[in-house]
Amino acid sequence: MTMQQANSTKTISRDADAPLWLQLKSILQGQIQSGELQPDTRLYSEHELCRMYGISRTVVREALNELVHDRFIYRIQGKGTFISGRKEEQDFAGSNIGFSGEMIGKGREVITRILKQSLAKPGSRERRMLRLDARQSVVKIQRLMVIDDQARMLVDMAFPADLVSGFENVNLKNRSIYDILKRRYGLAPTSSERWIEAILPTKKQAAYLNVAEGTPLLGIESCAYLSDGRAFEYYYGIHRSDISRLHFSFR
Repeated sequence: MTMQQANSTKTISRDADAPLWLQLKSILQGQIQSGELQPDTRLYSEHELCRMYGISRTVVREALNELVHDRFIYRIQGKGTFISGRKEEQDFAGSNIGFSGEMIGKGREVITRILKQSLAKPGSRERRMLRLDARQSVVKIQRLMVIDDQARMLVDMAFPADLVSGFENVNLKNRSIYDILKRRYGLAPTSSERWIEAILPTKKQAAYLNVAEGTPLLGIESCAYLSDGRAFEYYYGIHRSDISRLHFSFR
């Protein structure tokens, strides 16, 4: 659809009771809901919208901010504003198969980029969750999960080094960590605890996930346990809640 076609569909009236920004929001929201504006396509720029409707950039920004808040559109830093699609559900009902295992099971293309992998001293949170003392070491892993060419989750993990000797040197690219832990070390989680919080990513985290720095995301913290009750995995994942949502099931 061209700008001229979009502009001829509905106009903004300065004599209407509704404020200008709300009129623009209603027009764009209607185009999204009707399918005129397709998911994941780029929305008109602020300059284009100003020209199309004869309104100020302040009015355009207020309308766009409301559409972002209502999740009809999303912003990608350095690229522009895009139409939101139907959010994909990610099961989060206590499964221990891992994010990549779940996505592969759905037939998705999963690429795992290893950003860090090293033997190190645990941070205070890792030490407390894994019940370690200051002398013990952990294997730390940071991974970026990319699903169908779209960055989806940034994950930091830590494992007690005495349980996973040499794990810092294992090739993890595009491989399931849980599968490696089971096959190489005989380790498999039998239970876990998880906590979820709303977060704003740091500049570096936002760059990895290809979102604007102020985009609200979900922080998912987890601790997994072996059958004897020992904590063996600390996990913190930053989840792109702008393009998918978590599904919980309680029985």
